[in-house]
Amino acid sequence: MDAGMATRRRVVPRRLGFVAAILFALSFLALPVTINAGRLEFDLVFQTKCVFEDVLFEGNAMFRYNAYQTNNPDQPVSLSVRIHDPSGKEIFSIQEQGAGEKVFSSLEEGRHKICFTAKNYHTAQNTRVHLEWEEGVDATDWDDVAKRDHTDAVHTELTKLLETAHTMHFELQHVRRKEEELRNVNEQTNSLVAFLSIGALVLCVGLAVFQMWSLRRFFKRK
Repeated sequence: MDAGMATRRRVVPRRLGFVAAILFALSFLALPVTINAGRLEFDLVFQTKCVFEDVLFEGNAMFRYNAYQTNNPDQPVSLSVRIHDPSGKEIFSIQEQGAGEKVFSSLEEGRHKICFTAKNYHTAQNTRVHLEWEEGVDATDWDDVAKRDHTDAVHTELTKLLETAHTMHFELQHVRRKEEELRNVNEQTNSLVAFLSIGALVLCVGLAVFQMWSLRRFFKRK
């Protein structure tokens, strides 16, 4: 009997370790793979899959995607694409295309949602999407700006550097605003914890006084 119990004790940890390894591997398969900043590559898996991109400031944004079969990258897959602003309003959509590019003006900063939809579930199982997202200076066609404004290369480069400085300024403001929001949340949480702690202390003291009063009354009756 002791040998059987020892065998069971050895088998259970092995089973738990095997299950944990499977869950760990599945968690990596379910997550999208980030190549670098502004680029994302992931398997569609479901018929509709949405990703989110934070737009830090109002201005131009560029969206480019390419969908292809997982086991045959040279074979494109047609997808429908929709982009929504933070308030849920649809900015634009692309219908049944294997690749697309769109430059649009973002009128609201915040988290934008990009949804990809395949024709059916079977198609989605064998589809991979390569997504690129740029905004601000990177989303501007500076050659087109130079032709439109009839400026030389030096003036265009100075304009680009100025826009880059503005972008950095907006990003710093965004980080500062987020830091203020987090600080406010921390202060509210600390105030709530202090209030609950005082309430719990008052309740404990009240219960202790009530218990002493009850015991004294009980002993006086006896």
